[in-house]
Amino acid sequence: MKYILSLIVSFFMVALSFATSKSTASLKKHYFYPEVSICSLQYVPHDSLAIADSLQLSLPGRWTLQMSHFAQHNDTVTITGVCIVPAKTITYTAKGYTMLVCDSSSTGIAKPWCGILVRVNTVDSSQAVLDGFMNVQRGDVVRMTGRISEFPTNSMNSTTQFQPIPGIPVEIVGSAPVPGHISVTACDFYQGLFPNGKAIYTTGEQYEGVLVELTHLTVGAIVNSSRGTFYMIDESGNCSISDYDASHFFTIGHENPIIPGDPFYVDSIWPKIQVGTFIDTIRGFISTASGQENQRGYRICPLLPGDLVIGKRVTLVNTHRRYPVVVTSDSSARVTCVVKEGSFPVANVKLKYRLNNSGDYQNLSMSPTDDTTYQATIPQQSLNTFVNYFIEAADDSGNVTTYASSATDGTQLDTSHGFFFYKVKSNSTLSVFDVQYTPYVNGRSGYVGGIATVSGFVTADTANIMLTPRTTGGASSWFIQDSSSAWNGMWVVGAESLLAQVNNNDNISVTGTIQESGDVTRLANVTNVIINSTGNPKRIPIKLNTGRFGPSVGNGNPNAEKYEGVLVQFDSVTITNISPTASDITEFEVDDGTGPILVRRDGRNTFSNVQGDTIFGSTILHQGDKIHNFVGIVYFGNRRYKVCPRTNSDFIDVTGIIEKTNELPSAFSLKQNYPNPFNPTTKFSYELPVDGFTTLQVFNVIGQEVVTIVNEFQTVGKYSVSFDATKLSSGIYFYRLRSGSFIDTKKMVLLK
Repeated sequence: MKYILSLIVSFFMVALSFATSKSTASLKKHYFYPEVSICSLQYVPHDSLAIADSLQLSLPGRWTLQMSHFAQHNDTVTITGVCIVPAKTITYTAKGYTMLVCDSSSTGIAKPWCGILVRVNTVDSSQAVLDGFMNVQRGDVVRMTGRISEFPTNSMNSTTQFQPIPGIPVEIVGSAPVPGHISVTACDFYQGLFPNGKAIYTTGEQYEGVLVELTHLTVGAIVNSSRGTFYMIDESGNCSISDYDASHFFTIGHENPIIPGDPFYVDSIWPKIQVGTFIDTIRGFISTASGQENQRGYRICPLLPGDLVIGKRVTLVNTHRRYPVVVTSDSSARVTCVVKEGSFPVANVKLKYRLNNSGDYQNLSMSPTDDTTYQATIPQQSLNTFVNYFIEAADDSGNVTTYASSATDGTQLDTSHGFFFYKVKSNSTLSVFDVQYTPYVNGRSGYVGGIATVSGFVTADTANIMLTPRTTGGASSWFIQDSSSAWNGMWVVGAESLLAQVNNNDNISVTGTIQESGDVTRLANVTNVIINSTGNPKRIPIKLNTGRFGPSVGNGNPNAEKYEGVLVQFDSVTITNISPTASDITEFEVDDGTGPILVRRDGRNTFSNVQGDTIFGSTILHQGDKIHNFVGIVYFGNRRYKVCPRTNSDFIDVTGIIEKTNELPSAFSLKQNYPNPFNPTTKFSYELPVDGFTTLQVFNVIGQEVVTIVNEFQTVGKYSVSFDATKLSSGIYFYRLRSGSFIDTKKMVLLK
């Protein structure tokens, strides 16, 4: 009996020892890395964020200003926090292997800086299941070890994410109440109306990954009808914010293959969301978006049923029409619109117009012609009279909706951004100037919807720009220009069978419909083309500075909009970023020292910023390369002004900064820069014994990335790279070479 008892005791001791050793091993895996609070992990100094406020997206190399110290160095740490949202609720990333965690010290109401998005790499999802990631429920206190990073990279609008290390268990160590939402305002995140406002990092960054609540907003525009997202304006009309379909409860569908939305949202909520819908309350966490929506900055992500409370809908006014579109001195202007009843009956609809921007607005009552269409007629006016007007619809509860332009981004509700307008002409003929010109910051033509015949010289045909854009939101053949001056260039879109007959420098007359496409005025649906003359001299480009079209310059900016569609030239530019936008890897930036402009690659040239294009025989451009004269046509897409060079002749005297020899070095090596100290230029030399993806970056003394000089796949050889620090201040800097597993860092001194 004693022998059996001894065996039982021994068995339990061994089992206890095994369990203890297993637990200890797990703890060792966690505590091999420093344990930090989520609040301290997320925190960014106010001074750094204030600089980000001023720069916005203008200097991609400074995007780390809104990143914490831990994210800048991709540190691996251990955190303990309360699960706010478990896996498979946030489904827009990593196929749902994502959760939201707040600092374990948060009680009652969520605290600034104390939330973080936890995201498993999709390739590690099977291991994450084994590590217990899917076992965590709302309210569990969990301990995890992971790496801190930002997504998307190279963007001021990025989100901090915690990526668990595969193989280290996710431990549930207790439970705690889930904190409530912090009450915030749209002005904490974006001041102004998108895209002409700016993200506010000093007040917005602290709420990244945190549960928040906004109230009393109005839907200004639909962002993505296929995803079910929208854009909201606050009561003052001065601030705005968009939602983001981060969960399957508030999306129509996302991901590939598509993750469908919740049927209740798709069938019952989404149909009620339209321009003018009042959002009583929206709750969720704050994040950012990648791709073409990245420039919206911070976005709110509703998560669970009840996070969106729709209030009373105001009257909806849209579908403006004017007959005739081109008003002459012997005709009046009949204006119609569609008015749809909101939560209350329509009381009255008025058309308000003013002559030559002076005096009070005159009121015309708009009468219904059917259940939804209303009309009024502006009286006949004398030649050259400038007429601007807008529409007001009131319901019987006193709510008033304003409809002032053909814009679709919410600014159509705000007369401070512009009006419908026309200038009384002697006949119905329009010039390129007439079609393009607008005195208002919404950038909209006064003749949208009209059919016109416009004449000009061809500045781009199929031999200059591709028939279809290289990527979404780009330019295609053809462009015409009346003269080398502002407001005199235009994009023409029509059937190849009609336009293929024209060549560069031909003078043509084109008949088509005036449209706004992605905020670009164009003549589309071409029905007729007449060649007036051939063999004309080339158009002379207008010399401008790149800073006129910088990242913070929104659509309709009077200094930039007037050159849309015009052939321009920039002198002495430097390629400052070969991959400035996460949404399009084919775009790059050039800067003449006044600020960067994006470059489209829809032209028929052989220059490329994509390393892999060497297989097509392209000449690869690198960051730091210089172009003596750079010519192209101004375009607008994805909320940025851009320039589209046509053929190789638009790149005049390209000078590279990366020199390579074909010598075969035996080992990796990063040399000391020379000269050092330097002012303002120096040269880096390094050797690569094997092919590999290589980066050469410069950092300041607090570890912030200043510029990435090399970021591409490079083959075996010895390299030397010139670096111009004209824009940097005096001080100590570090430069780091990374190629494959090789990393080396050296110090340099800039003395001015």
